[in-house]
Amino acid sequence: MQVLNTNNYISEDGAIHHNSGKSHIVARKILYRLLKEHDVNHNFLVIRKVDRTIKRSVFRLIRNIISRWKLADQFEVNLTDKTIIYKHNGSQIMFSGLDDVEKLKSIEGVTSIWVEEATELTQEDFEQLDLRLRGDHGCLKQIILTFNPISEQHWIKKIFFDDPIQGVFTLHTTYLDNVFIDDEYKMVMENKKKTNPRYYNIYALGNWGTAEGLVFTRAFARAIRQEEILGLRCMQGLDFGYTNDPSAFCQVYVDLNNMRLYVYDGFYEHGMSNANIAKRITDMKAHKHKTIADSSEPKSIDYIKSKSVRIEGAAKGKDSVSAGIDFLCEFEIIVNAHLVEFMTEFGNYSWALDKEGKPTNKPVDDFNHFIDSLRYAVEPLTRNQSTIAPVTFSLTTGTNA
Repeated sequence: MQVLNTNNYISEDGAIHHNSGKSHIVARKILYRLLKEHDVNHNFLVIRKVDRTIKRSVFRLIRNIISRWKLADQFEVNLTDKTIIYKHNGSQIMFSGLDDVEKLKSIEGVTSIWVEEATELTQEDFEQLDLRLRGDHGCLKQIILTFNPISEQHWIKKIFFDDPIQGVFTLHTTYLDNVFIDDEYKMVMENKKKTNPRYYNIYALGNWGTAEGLVFTRAFARAIRQEEILGLRCMQGLDFGYTNDPSAFCQVYVDLNNMRLYVYDGFYEHGMSNANIAKRITDMKAHKHKTIADSSEPKSIDYIKSKSVRIEGAAKGKDSVSAGIDFLCEFEIIVNAHLVEFMTEFGNYSWALDKEGKPTNKPVDDFNHFIDSLRYAVEPLTRNQSTIAPVTFSLTTGTNA
């Protein structure tokens, strides 16, 4: 087992984030083994929690390295199946999300596994992957986990660091070890030391994050069953973004009796036009419910409304951010397992520190795009909390984002 985190590296004989160069290291290692071990018919399995995150991350990374090494003519790339085949002997790299169950069932003879952003996985996810790496294939078998050490409570820390199981190698790297970043990016990371110390500690230094300073301490990820949300009020929020910031949409079901929010569906993507946003909401069949959006973009709201999406701007107002956060903190928040970006925000959204390093009552303006959409979604409840009454809607959601 091998482990790289930002940051760290675990090896079965298996963990890293791009800040420290860990993903580049592992991608090159896989390609090197594929090219050098001619007598082995390799089936490398590259995994992320959610299949839709594969193409724009590790799949693209390995293809870029092949191109940079001028080896494109030696590989066959299947964009549909997300496979890369080495023409010389048929060895292949297969990419899949753990939510793509049927594809995983059909994969046999796995010789090594790379799990990118391993902190998105549950321990049960890992155990199931570990069971797939069996049999004698005439080569070293490895599970490589790459990740940022976001929480000291995570199962990865307990199993691979606190009391490591046998056959584990760990490598801790930071952005200073990354030969692929320039001086400008290093300056950005250094600035995080002042603007977001928690981010700097985890993503720059690769230290395990603590719950201290987090705004939300009762947010959990798991699969949400449809029967849990039947009869609950559906509320939706949208925060606009494009190049630097993502557009974030969330569909939330509110259980006021038990003070619980179910974040059932949504999307979180860069480069989305208003047309794409409207289409995505419609494809999810979420256009039938009202969406509360960032009112600073009225033209965007008007366009999306013209596509038969029920949408209106948020009221906002003085101290609306603080009021919205205070209201959300009253709830236990359950996030559907496939919404990995949403949990990343919950795991990093923290209170700003004063000059003495003590938390203030103002959050850091970072990791807040989904959280802003969540505040907008429940805004109608915060306008007059004394008269809140449950309103039920039928479940009309479509496929998950």
